[in-house]
Amino acid sequence: MTFFLTISAWLTSAKFLTIIFVALAVLCGQLSVGWCNDYVDAKKDSSISRMQKPLVNGTLDRASLRLPISIALVMLLPLSIIAAGWIGGLAHILAVTSAQSYNFLFSRTVWSWLPYAVSFSLLPLFISQAASLATWPEPTTIALFVLVGVIAHLVNAIPDIKIDAKAGIGGLAVSLGRRKSLTLTGVLALVALPLLVNLVT
Repeated sequence: MTFFLTISAWLTSAKFLTIIFVALAVLCGQLSVGWCNDYVDAKKDSSISRMQKPLVNGTLDRASLRLPISIALVMLLPLSIIAAGWIGGLAHILAVTSAQSYNFLFSRTVWSWLPYAVSFSLLPLFISQAASLATWPEPTTIALFVLVGVIAHLVNAIPDIKIDAKAGIGGLAVSLGRRKSLTLTGVLALVALPLLVNLVT
């Protein structure tokens, strides 16, 4: 995500220093979300022996994550504003807040896709404001990002359907099952394709 949004800022002709701040802001957001996910899911990951997780294999403990999470969240605020001004910065902060709501509220429900949709819908505004564009993102661009967000969620969740179901954890992919999840992902990709073509032409 950090690489994708940094490249997006570059493609929209943002200034070099702005691109750096975009990258730093997005990195802080991604780190805070990823670390919070590990923090919240520590017990679940332990119950299904996910030894690749640092909190499971003993490389880290939950308490040691609190400080880096706090630092990332604190740094996120000024970096987002510096990168994209008040409007774009707030959009990015809200996007990260939505992503955090996945960790704490939605990940184990059939609404697990919603934070992805909300977060991705706000990213075009963040990038356009960082590039100081006079116009706001078009509805088709926002719709494309929403679809990409939901697709990303499904692609990320599908490989873990059996593991999550065994652990008694919900989520849209678990509720649908592998076949229906793959079908939905394909349908959403087909819907997104003409929007992408329209965006790049």
